[in-house]
Formats: sequence, structure tokens, C-alpha cells
Amino acid sequence: MKHAVLVNPKLSGFEYGMLNDFQDEIIDLTGAVPFEAPENGRFSALQRKVVHGGRYAFLRPLLRRSGFSLSTDVLWVAMMGPENWPLDLYRNWDSHVGFKILYLFDTMERHLPSIRRVLKSTKWDVTITSFSGAVPLLEAETGRQWFAVPQGVKLSRFRPSHDDLRLIDICSYGRRLDRVHNSLIDLCKNNGWHYEYTTATGLAAGTNPTEHYRQYAWHLRHSIFNVCWPVEMTNPQRVRTFSPITCRWFEAAASGNVIVGRPPSDPGFEELFGPELVTDVNPDLPDPDMRYFFESLWENRAHHLQVARRRHETNSHKWSWRTRVREIERLAGLAQDAPAGDVLVTRAAGVGSKAI
Repeated sequence: MKHAVLVNPKLSGFEYGMLNDFQDEIIDLTGAVPFEAPENGRFSALQRKVVHGGRYAFLRPLLRRSGFSLSTDVLWVAMMGPENWPLDLYRNWDSHVGFKILYLFDTMERHLPSIRRVLKSTKWDVTITSFSGAVPLLEAETGRQWFAVPQGVKLSRFRPSHDDLRLIDICSYGRRLDRVHNSLIDLCKNNGWHYEYTTATGLAAGTNPTEHYRQYAWHLRHSIFNVCWPVEMTNPQRVRTFSPITCRWFEAAASGNVIVGRPPSDPGFEELFGPELVTDVNPDLPDPDMRYFFESLWENRAHHLQVARRRHETNSHKWSWRTRVREIERLAGLAQDAPAGDVLVTRAAGVGSKAI
């Protein structure tokens, strides 16, 4: 059975290192061949501007053209968001494609128009979101069945370091609450602790997302405390009807960090990570109480690190991308251990198609 996975090495951003790790695990476990959607030189500049959900999205049908065909039994499409979908610009690209799997990381309310366009561009056999809380919204708005398969990490990249090698006392990457962040800057300065946090809004030009992700993982492995907040607390305008379990929780837990902040309210959070993954902090604490809270955590850091390591030993098998690929295979009836009657019949490759 031939597998293919859609990739786009031109995507640049913090988040695409995680996507690349997921796609690499698909390739490793299924033997999938990666392929890119070709660009038409005549329209390449415009093609990069007419992204789904963007200002010029209405021009996308004008760029649709024939001449690209794919032949494979199983197609994997994993995208950070529906705005990255390129194959609606081609006619008949799916004529010789068998089973089609769509996996979307981000499926917030604002993504719905782009999601509908992705769904209309071909017949998807399985559609998957990384957020379980988004399933009711997606099914109500698209009129089709959705499944939830959580995000994950490559456990060989995110792994605990020995406690003596944890050089970063407190870290905070991405979303943050200014009041807690400013308190930590003062607290760490006064105590001689190293506080590391995000200081840039994007990658420098030419930076490979996987290379950045490798460096980011090193920093997490060598951190003691990691301050994390759910999306709806720091960016309430981004999601309104559910509480996403995003990548940061898997990355921090797999690195053996002592996680401080506030967990998402998704009921599946505890099933994935076990009870009390996050040491809750009230962001409205007065400065003296905030200082006492973190100083108490610091005094007991050895105990907290031991708890984090035991949690990793018990639960890390639930966090890996390899586990996610196998879950999707079982969901799609493609797993090798599935009963014969549940294995999907693939389509034969057609004449004149580009074999993958």
C-alpha cells in the first residue's frame, strides 16, 4: 500500500517545527513519500498572496489549473491551519488518490471559512482536529463527522535532562500574562535566577523551523520551571467556545518541566497528563504574595522535579507523535492489526498519473 504525505518546506514560523516532526513520524512509520504542490512560475508571486482567509482569497479560483496528478493509495495531509492548503489550485489532482486523511492543528472559530473551502476541494475520508473541544463546533458548521486526535511531540527531541544540567531556572515561551511576567522579571533579578522568555515575534529570515525547534527543545530540557497559560486566558479573541490543549503542554511535560500557571479546561487534559500537572497560580496575586509563591516553589524544586520525572515515566507514551500516527491508522482502518473486514480497499493507480 502506497502512502504519500503533503509537505511544504517553504513555510516559516515557530510552529512549523512541530508540524515537521509529525510529518516525519508519518513518513517513518508508513513509508509515505513526501511531495510538494508545484508552483506555476507565471503566478508564483500571486499564489503566495492568495492564501485562504486572506485579503485576496477570492482570486484563488482564477489560478486553478490542470497538469498535476498524484497517484497513491493513502494521502496524509497534516496542516497547522487550513490557510496552508494548496491543492484547491489544481484540477483533477485527486483522480488517482485513494484514501484521504486530513489533520488540522488549528480549528478555531475564525478558521471556519477556510476549513469549508478545504472540505469542498476534494472528498475527504477522515477529517481530524487536534482539539477535542472543537468537534461539536466543526460538526455543526460543516455537516460532517470529525474526530479528535491530540497533538504530541517527538520524545527523542523533548526529554528530561538530569536535574544538575537544568541551567534555566524559569522559562516562559509564547503566550504570557504581563502582570505575572513583569513580576517574574523583578523576582529573578533580585534572586539571581535566570528567567528566559520569548523576545521575538518570528523566525529570522532563512531560519529552518526544525532547527529552531531543536534549539527550543534544548532550552526546555534544561529548564526547571515553565510558566504556561491556556489560549483563552491570554488571547480570548482567538477562541471563544472551547479550551484547546496546545503543543506547549506536551513539550513542557515531555521535558520534565515543573509547569506553573493554569491548565486548559478541556476534560481530556487529565487523561493525557495525569492529575495536577500544573501548579496553579492566581495571576491577580499582590506582588508580595506572588514573590512568596515562587520562592516557595524554588525551595521545593527538587521535590517538584522528582514528581515531573515520575509523571514522564508513567504518561509519556501518551504524548508521542508515533502514538498519534498509530491512533489515526486505527481510526482509518489502516492499522496492520485491524480485522480484515475493517481494512479499507485502496484504489488502483490510474494511467497517466504521477506515481508517488
